[in-house]
Amino acid sequence: MAHSLRDQFLKMGLVDKKQATQAKKATYKKTKEQDKGRIQPPDENKIRAQQTLAEKKKQAQSANQKQQEEAKKAEQIAQIRQLIATNRLSLKDGAIAYRFTDSNKIARIFVPTKEMVDELSQGILAIVREKNTYAVVPSAIVEKIRGSHPELIVLSNASQQKSQDDPDDPYAAYKIPDDLIW
Repeated sequence: MAHSLRDQFLKMGLVDKKQATQAKKATYKKTKEQDKGRIQPPDENKIRAQQTLAEKKKQAQSANQKQQEEAKKAEQIAQIRQLIATNRLSLKDGAIAYRFTDSNKIARIFVPTKEMVDELSQGILAIVREKNTYAVVPSAIVEKIRGSHPELIVLSNASQQKSQDDPDDPYAAYKIPDDLIW
């Protein structure tokens, strides 16, 4: 039967038990130090797996951010549509044609009263695009829309009223008649 060299020395009496345990501890410490000193080569599979996990995490974050932005835009559009729907003025029985430009095209809506035409001209009321039609809303609503979706605003004379006070305007002396219909 094969016994370790230490056990054989103990049986022969060449070494006592205390010396054997000290030698055992010394060899254990040596092997531990050697293990610590060794530089183990990095596992390529682990590195690749970590890289792919990091890439997947970045892709998931960007996709999540994109979905959040789309949801935010959809929510803003829904809020604007609700704002227009609750504040739009009734154009029933519209008999007076009011013409305006929309994307370099002349469009028209029929408004019920001459006062509404005057308010549109003065900038008290404005025209906004609502899906495939137009809606007449107060200019205060237009200011709320201007912040998030200015492309929905078709006609807002309130901003033109401010720019008409320009001192360099060559046509400042010529006033537009109130009864001009084109």
